[in-house]
Amino acid sequence: MLAAVLAPVLAHADRGLRFRLEVALLAHETHQALRGRASARLLARIHSDLGVLGFEARSYCARAGCDVGPIKARIGVARKALRRKAMPTVWSEMRALRRRFPVDLRGILPLHPRGYRWREGRFLYTHLCATCHAAAGPGSPIPNLFMLAHREKPADLIVEILAGVRGTRAVGYANPLSGGQVASLADYLTAPTAMPAASRGPEGAAAGH
Repeated sequence: MLAAVLAPVLAHADRGLRFRLEVALLAHETHQALRGRASARLLARIHSDLGVLGFEARSYCARAGCDVGPIKARIGVARKALRRKAMPTVWSEMRALRRRFPVDLRGILPLHPRGYRWREGRFLYTHLCATCHAAAGPGSPIPNLFMLAHREKPADLIVEILAGVRGTRAVGYANPLSGGQVASLADYLTAPTAMPAASRGPEGAAAGH
């Protein structure tokens, strides 16, 4: 099972990476809420993540020597807007922070779904992800990773793999994979033939390629 293999390494990771991942995850979540009907679960997760972001911002600036004031101001605007369900404002604030504090994805992007990393990605998915994700059904908070990979932008997919998603079991499974391994997993999930195979579960997915 994934929990038995992966460790919550973000608890010990560099504060700069943690902060940037939180910013990117929030920007992605608020964009999701903006594009469609924001569920109560998603709004609650955004509210929780904004609280975590404030803590990470203070820790980050204490180490980096930056002024946390402008960051906290944007978080404050976003929190007030969230209470009004003014998602365009929340999205605008988080997008501005993501542009200022981007996650360095060099070495991971661009993805190569037909490349040599595919076999490693299949191994990682089968041994680390499939136990939970392949069994996810309609309405489950655990997503089908193949569907997720084909629906989202590559950078957002990578952020979710790296950080996990707060409000779900995945938040505890922020993983210790190297950049190359994350790239391989994303390559496998985004491969053109991955979507049909996913419906047959992890064993069918492996056999279908």
